[in-house]
Amino acid sequence: MHLPKLSMAVLLSPVLLACATTQPGQSGASPTVESISRNGAYAIRSFISFPDAPEYGNATIYYPLDSTGTIGGVAIVPGFTETQRHINWWGSRLASHGYAVLVMDTNDLRDRPDVRGVALMAGVRTLRNENSRRDSPLYRKIDTSKMSVMGHSMGGGGALHAANLNSGELSAAIPFTSWQPSGDFSSITVPTLVIAGEADTIAAAADHARPHYNSIPAGTQKVFLEVADGDHFVANNSAETLHGLLGSYAIAWLKLYMDGDERYRDFIYGDARSRNVAAFSRYEMNR
Repeated sequence: MHLPKLSMAVLLSPVLLACATTQPGQSGASPTVESISRNGAYAIRSFISFPDAPEYGNATIYYPLDSTGTIGGVAIVPGFTETQRHINWWGSRLASHGYAVLVMDTNDLRDRPDVRGVALMAGVRTLRNENSRRDSPLYRKIDTSKMSVMGHSMGGGGALHAANLNSGELSAAIPFTSWQPSGDFSSITVPTLVIAGEADTIAAAADHARPHYNSIPAGTQKVFLEVADGDHFVANNSAETLHGLLGSYAIAWLKLYMDGDERYRDFIYGDARSRNVAAFSRYEMNR
């Protein structure tokens, strides 16, 4: 039986209302804890053919296929003696949620955190340049004003160094189990999500991530997540059981602070995060 035209109009009106009330920065279906805890809606592609940068070694750029409009970029660097294969799950996960992600190798496996910070900013420049390189799959698809940095261990220290010196060029920073003795990051003004492991014996949170977090000014949006019983590798490829949890916070952080999508605020600061309370030995925030 066909519904009268008036009833059809009534049925469609919520959809029209939802479209009419979409806020700036919002795109795609309304997010849920489940949707940000797994790969996103986009198919993923990657490429390695782009101009070399002297500040870092080999690198791979992951990106979402068939994304509409322009997308932000994220540069990620691994830790001491690591290569991109140790952390490249982040490339796929973030790209599937709508970002261009450059995951790099360092020039020297032993590069110190400050050198890794320089490499990250070179990665940011590479992503920006892809927007204007005609042969790039990302030609005219990058929003050059939306760039963020991430890193593991000494790479996490690198992300903090990059944000400390270049907050004006960045939208967000996400260091995980960062290593940098006596790190002072009091010049960071960019929103920073610090991920630590309670049982980290390589970069103990009390000596590294915690002082790093405390050194970031009180006027900067920042969150400290310490994974209960988590070791130094909580956010690496090897920690598959934590990819859903930590990936969801990183995605919510980037969506909120890089894209300005307020729908993701609740996953960090509101009731939605309460589902994960038992997963963290510490969860502190300054907003």
